Parts: sequence; structure tokens; C-alpha cells
Amino acid sequence: MLSFLISQDIALLNYLRSFIDPNSALQVKIIHIGSDIEVALVMLVLIGLWLYGVYKKNNQFKIDALMMLYSIGLAFLIYIILNLGLPLRPRPETVSSIRPLVDHLPDNSFPSGHGIFAGASIFAAFLYTRRCIAGILLISGIFMLLSRILAGIHYPGDIFIGSIIGAIGAYIIYILRNKKFMTEYLLVYPVKIAKFFKL
Repeated sequence: MLSFLISQDIALLNYLRSFIDPNSALQVKIIHIGSDIEVALVMLVLIGLWLYGVYKKNNQFKIDALMMLYSIGLAFLIYIILNLGLPLRPRPETVSSIRPLVDHLPDNSFPSGHGIFAGASIFAAFLYTRRCIAGILLISGIFMLLSRILAGIHYPGDIFIGSIIGAIGAYIIYILRNKKFMTEYLLVYPVKIAKFFKL
């Protein structure tokens, strides 16, 4: 069963990659931009939420930014733990003739760290921000994940499983949102420290 899934994953990567001309400067540029766009937008959303909270003198926006940050952080903690026990899956460019369009270290391909980031940030955005912001992050996240597949640095399965792990991390933080350690320490103290610095 596992070998069948892996073979389908490879076939899907090759099919998707067939739509890209590696010699097209425009296509390569679009993939370069897309391959990290979600990361940049999420950072802007987090900073924007925080500064809007400062402007409105409303700590709820700061708390929402912290909840998104903690969602992404927990998802990456799960990723680190999984990487300690999962077997190494080489990136496509190291085991096939696919030429990567984005520079990347030849480390473990599975699960995708960008998939985890997108899954956590999108899920958290729908929980803690306005629907229009969450919708923008959803579209940019899909664009980023597709770009990383088309770039030849991830298999579709790496992205899919990574996104699920990210969403699980965000959901765990959502479940813990009213726990004492969260409400009295992880949310209150960063806001108080920032307030001391007029932030």
C-alpha cells in the first residue's frame, strides 16, 4: 500500500511538473515568488494585527496575533519531533531527473515545513482574523504550496501531510486557548512586556 502511494505521489509530481517550462524565465520567476509568499504575508498579518491592537488600544488583536504565532510554533514542534523518528525521504531532485527551480538544501522532503506553516497559519487565520484576511492567506498558501511542487523540491504528498500536521497544531492551540497556563501566562505576559515598551 505504501509503495503504491509513493508511486502515485511521484506520478502526480511528474504530471504537475509537465506544465512548467524550466527554461521560461517568467514561469521560474513566478514560482520563485510563490514559493515563500505565504511566509511573508503571515508575518505582515501578525505585525499588522499587533500594531492595530496598539492603535485601537485593544489587546484582543494582540492576543489573536499571539494565538496565530503559537499555532505555527506548535505545528513546527510537532514537525521537529516527527523528523526525529521518520525515515529520510530524499527531495525529488536528488533521486530523479527533475531540475529544481528553487534552491534548497537536500534535507528531508517529508513532511513539508512550508506545508506545515501554511496549514497552521491558514487554519489559525480562520479562527482569529477576519474572513477576508483568512481568504487571502488561503489563496496565497495554496499558491505557495503549488509553487513548491512545481519547483520540484517537494512531492504533493509532502505538502498534503504537512498541511494536515499544521492544521492539527493550530487546532490543539485552539483547544488549549482557555487553559490557565495560556490565559494567565502565554497571552498575558507578552502583552504586558510589549506594553512596557509602548508596543
